[in-house]
Amino acid sequence: MANFADAVEPVQDLGGAISFPIEYAPEEAGQTFVEGTPVMILSTGNGAADGGVAAWDGTSFTRPGGIAGFAIQNANNLGTTGAGLPQPFSPVLGPGSVIGSYAANSNQALAVITPPMVPFTDGSLGFYIALPTTRFIGKLGTSATVTPSATSFAQVGLVFGLTKDTGNNFWYVDLNKTGGTAAVKIEMLSPLEPVGTVGGHVIFTILPAVGQITA
Repeated sequence: MANFADAVEPVQDLGGAISFPIEYAPEEAGQTFVEGTPVMILSTGNGAADGGVAAWDGTSFTRPGGIAGFAIQNANNLGTTGAGLPQPFSPVLGPGSVIGSYAANSNQALAVITPPMVPFTDGSLGFYIALPTTRFIGKLGTSATVTPSATSFAQVGLVFGLTKDTGNNFWYVDLNKTGGTAAVKIEMLSPLEPVGTVGGHVIFTILPAVGQITA
């Protein structure tokens, strides 16, 4: 039964900060992932190797691969990597509206109007950095049966993998992935749900070796 996961989000900073470290980088072309997706930087040795932010491939657990963080927004399906990304001492030249704009004046080719209430992009994408001191929250399930799983205190302190829910494209902590396919450590169960909740939330950290841009 797919379609039970929800967006992974940060819930606690063990460093004592009241906010969570965020990084922005050029969005890789053709990305259509949803908010809360684990992402990676396509640096040398990874895919296009152009520095773009892309959905984590689910198979890279050590640098230069790994998980850079979790997307704070949906991807924009850009035509080119970092389309219009601002450069030093230059204006924002991004595509603007994610669905396109319309001409404002036939005599001014560069003048456009963005449809009301439509999101826009400057070519970058933000993500919560997968720091060892940042705790995230996500649903619990298993890819063995593609179903949600019950939470248990016995899961605390163990390491598991992450899997994309084929029903809604969000990601969940996967009890079926251990050993070399583990990416997170469960730190505690959600205090807002009874122990034993099927498809309940667990609070986790990214394993240090899996963090792509952290030491």
